[in-house]
Amino acid sequence: MSPYVRHVTPVAPEQASGLVARVYDQVDAEASSIGPAVRMTSPAPEILAAGWVLNREAQFVGTAPVLDKTLVALGVSQANRCDYDTLAWLGALRLLGRPELADAIEQGEPLADARLDALLGWARSTATAGAPAPLPGEPVAEYVGTALFSHFINRMVLAMLPPGLTPGTLDPADEPAFEGAPVFRRWERARTPGASLSLLAGLPRGRVPEWAGDAPVGRAYATLAAVSRQGAGLLSEAARDVVQEVVASHRGRRTADVDRLDAPLATLTERDQTGARVAILAGLAPEALTDEQVAAWRATDPRYSDHCTVYLLAYGAMTAVGHVEADLAAARGAGAADA
Repeated sequence: MSPYVRHVTPVAPEQASGLVARVYDQVDAEASSIGPAVRMTSPAPEILAAGWVLNREAQFVGTAPVLDKTLVALGVSQANRCDYDTLAWLGALRLLGRPELADAIEQGEPLADARLDALLGWARSTATAGAPAPLPGEPVAEYVGTALFSHFINRMVLAMLPPGLTPGTLDPADEPAFEGAPVFRRWERARTPGASLSLLAGLPRGRVPEWAGDAPVGRAYATLAAVSRQGAGLLSEAARDVVQEVVASHRGRRTADVDRLDAPLATLTERDQTGARVAILAGLAPEALTDEQVAAWRATDPRYSDHCTVYLLAYGAMTAVGHVEADLAAARGAGAADA
């Protein structure tokens, strides 16, 4: 098992084939080297592909400035207390030539640019249940898609990467701080929207949300949601019901009250409790998920594999993200009605 990824053994780039290799190649060409946050979902190629396509089509292509969408990813990561991603996006701001923004955000100061400050505030507000702050600007699909992917990947990072792990070097001019450290590519070059959609061939489509319009990010989000839902098949119906009820009671937002999350599991058999606990923690308190809890679930069925583990974690994470998406869609609809 990799010292940089918990619960599973990720696929190393030199061992990748098929869909995993195709995703790795595009990530390496367009975004970063293949660091732990990319590798961690590789035992489930469908989750890896759908997540990357959503990330690419929301954050790295389109008409909204990459700077804007970097701030969205950073704001969500800060609100979710995901230090690994927060440090990565602060580094990205510096690579984009905006160190003053990174410094101000690190020091908790408002940004001098009112529009950027409002965008950062909107991103942070999506981590709180209820109507978010107004989204300042268009295109909606790119900002919302970036925020939703960030909520998903923050949860997966907190569940799957060791506590205290940092991104290491972020600049190709520097020596990596550890094997596989993510090295960001320069993002100023043009990328073709939709060029990653071929990676979704054969995967379940799902319903494209209205906020996405006809942008490629809509299909990407729908596919990640649909693929992640397949992880529900690893739980009994009773366990799925408890997961849905507990996550819904928090509107998918993170909580520090982990003991309270365990109380509803008392209605389940001991075997069902293990899987439901993993899924609930992945959605609501991923940093609290322990190696022992994952091992206890896997011990209930010898067929459970690294592939299954990624699916169960993604199911829990996307169950939570679905509530964030619903709140953003509702706020968007209310705004349109008011207009």
